[in-house]
Amino acid sequence: MLRRQDRILLLAMPLTVAVLGWLLVAQGPLRYVENWFGDLRIALATPRESPPPDILVLTITDDTLSGFPYRSPVNRAFLAELVELLSDRGARAIGLDILFDQPTEPAADQALAQALATAKPPVFVAYADQEHLNPEQQRYLDAFTAGLRRAYVNLPYDNVDGIIRSLFPGRIAPDGRFVPGMAAALADREIPAGELALRYRGLPPDAAAWDLVSAIKHYPAHLARLLPAAWLADKLVLVGADLPLSSEDVWKTPFVTLLGTREGSLPGVMIHAHALAQIQADRWLPHLASGWVLGLYWLAALVGAGLARPQWSTKASIGLALGLLLAYWALGFWWYHRGGALLPLAGPAVALLTATGWSHALVGRQERREKEFIHGAFARYLHPDWVEQLMANPQLLGLRGERREITVLFTDVAGFTTTSECLPARTLVHVLSRYLEGMTQLIIAHGGAVNKYLGDGIMVLFAAPVAQADHAQRALHCALALDAFAERFRLGATGPDGEPVAFGQTRIGVHTGEATVGNFGSQAKLEYTAIGDVVNVASRLEGLNAYFGTRVAISAATRERIRPERAGPYKGVKWDRWAFRPMGEVMVKGKAEALAVFAPLEAEAGSAELGHAYDRAYALMAAEDPDAPAAFAALHAQYPQDPLIAFHARRLEKGEQGARIRLTAK
Repeated sequence: MLRRQDRILLLAMPLTVAVLGWLLVAQGPLRYVENWFGDLRIALATPRESPPPDILVLTITDDTLSGFPYRSPVNRAFLAELVELLSDRGARAIGLDILFDQPTEPAADQALAQALATAKPPVFVAYADQEHLNPEQQRYLDAFTAGLRRAYVNLPYDNVDGIIRSLFPGRIAPDGRFVPGMAAALADREIPAGELALRYRGLPPDAAAWDLVSAIKHYPAHLARLLPAAWLADKLVLVGADLPLSSEDVWKTPFVTLLGTREGSLPGVMIHAHALAQIQADRWLPHLASGWVLGLYWLAALVGAGLARPQWSTKASIGLALGLLLAYWALGFWWYHRGGALLPLAGPAVALLTATGWSHALVGRQERREKEFIHGAFARYLHPDWVEQLMANPQLLGLRGERREITVLFTDVAGFTTTSECLPARTLVHVLSRYLEGMTQLIIAHGGAVNKYLGDGIMVLFAAPVAQADHAQRALHCALALDAFAERFRLGATGPDGEPVAFGQTRIGVHTGEATVGNFGSQAKLEYTAIGDVVNVASRLEGLNAYFGTRVAISAATRERIRPERAGPYKGVKWDRWAFRPMGEVMVKGKAEALAVFAPLEAEAGSAELGHAYDRAYALMAAEDPDAPAAFAALHAQYPQDPLIAFHARRLEKGEQGARIRLTAK
């Protein structure tokens, strides 16, 4: 159970992470990442559709300029003729995305001014103020456009990456009058107040992904006279430059994330056309208020904190967090495609992963603290021989060791982590104390030394530190006694008030071999233990029980050191060959040779018949005899509760052969 201060920290942490994540995105370095995710959705998830039928763009291209005596400013006599043509052909409104901020030929200037003043449809001329013009340009522009319909041609780009993501509705001009943006002016509609996200129009169904200009109908301005009159009648016409090679009035759009800067940029007049199409179709991208965004961050952090579970590994928690993250990102793309808002993706991802890691570290620290407490509380349960040897030979406390043959026994309770989390602290301490007390008494009675309490598990040494000639036999009898006690305890486990408590099976592994034994550590803290492969193999044997479904696994090395004439009777029957049932030849990961594993068979009524029948079936399986599956199937039908028989029956039924079993994990 978490301490009070840890619980407070765990509850306060999600809000802290949410606020920090929001600040990093709103004002910090993550804003670029969030913008990138939003742009990617626009580039990939914007639905395809036909160009708007009532919007037309006439572009001034390099071919157009090649017919003039000079490139800049644009020939105003040509513009005058173009305005007159559009007026005669019945255009609904005209927008000139060209700034008239300096004089040209007087006759051409006069012709354009006359055409603008006498045009039948409303004509909106580009306007800007001193943030873009010098005072001389401003004076000329104000004088030339006096009495005309003005429209700001501002394109509000993001200061972080220079991409156009907003629609400019207009603002108060220096003369105190409101001047609309070009798209708002041509649409002649009331638009929502506040910051407006520009919703780019999708490409036609048959257009290539890089052909961005195909989203709006467009033709070169110098070919306008060749267009059928019906193509111009009742159209909202925008006139502007399309000069990508000179980079004049070319702006980056969200499509640069997919197409790159060159292919993903558009002329300013085309961006005005996208904004006009958005207003005409009344398509407003929903805007999430800061409170909702912060709420999403907080929710992501809460989910991340909830993924921290003591029974889950860090990899499992992070894996689940990444899975949830991918699902949320998929939702974000789908939601935008369906017309919804651009949900923040980067910020919630940071909040989720940060909270997951932080919470897992906090819970893991608490779990380690609890296991250390359990270990320390039971460290006083040592074999009496240890005390006697230390009293007789204080030099054993020195840092020295020796090589000797020992037998190592490991025990572990299945599902202990889950059990410890489900039980109240008082009940857990009561149950675990009684269990370890009973196990320890049996270990001491059989001459074993409790080397370590591993939470619910025990590491036991035989023949260390006290030499024992019959250490393998002692370990075997101890394993059988521990198994009998653990099963009785499991079936009758109760809490401090007598209430039944679920307790897992105890798994036991025993192995014999050489190891280095002695005191290891420093003068400040010493630990008597064994080091060597025998310890690792004993631990793996304990774990193999979960794979086979058994409770006790004995190595061939331990079995060989138990001589029949010295083994002694067990329930009135001497040990013989079948008393150890072969489980299989296990190829453990990291080992070049197979490990022969055996399960002791208790001498009870009918056990001899079971042992001999199993021996015959196992021999067939080891020889890869085709009759082996039938033999084990018949044996399983006769002894349905025997886990080892059931294990091999399943293997053979799946088509596996032989007694060699290869494990892919340690």
